[in-house]
Amino acid sequence: MPEITRIDQIPPSHTIFPPSSHPDLQQPGAMHHGWNTGRQLLLHAVSSPLAKPMTGQDRLLRQQAITRLRALSPQLDELAGPLTLALHVSAIQQPSPESDTLSLAPLIGEALADLGDWGIRVPLPDQLELITRSVHAMQPCMPD
Repeated sequence: MPEITRIDQIPPSHTIFPPSSHPDLQQPGAMHHGWNTGRQLLLHAVSSPLAKPMTGQDRLLRQQAITRLRALSPQLDELAGPLTLALHVSAIQQPSPESDTLSLAPLIGEALADLGDWGIRVPLPDQLELITRSVHAMQPCMPD
């Protein structure tokens, strides 16, 4: 997998979770939906042309998440690595909404292990809070 240095390089779920990787992934489910939803939130947050129009009844919830993501930094694309880790934690591990940075640390470690071949490095201490805030921004949009 090529190194992720920009948000628009984060691949869709079918690229990272091919059906052959695990029997549970043969049918798109919550993991696929969560990953693709979070990816779209990030694409909207950086105003990427890859972002698809938002539709559906949870549009307001998604718009709130995008606003919260944009508030994290004026240069979100420079944070593609930590934001990809936040996406993984939100979509795959689905922590409780009350999770703090300390309780997310092991999940971030698991995400890093899963995404290590994407050139994502261990987050700096100040990036851990950014990852936590990103997870909290995306979490309300994740499927149950």
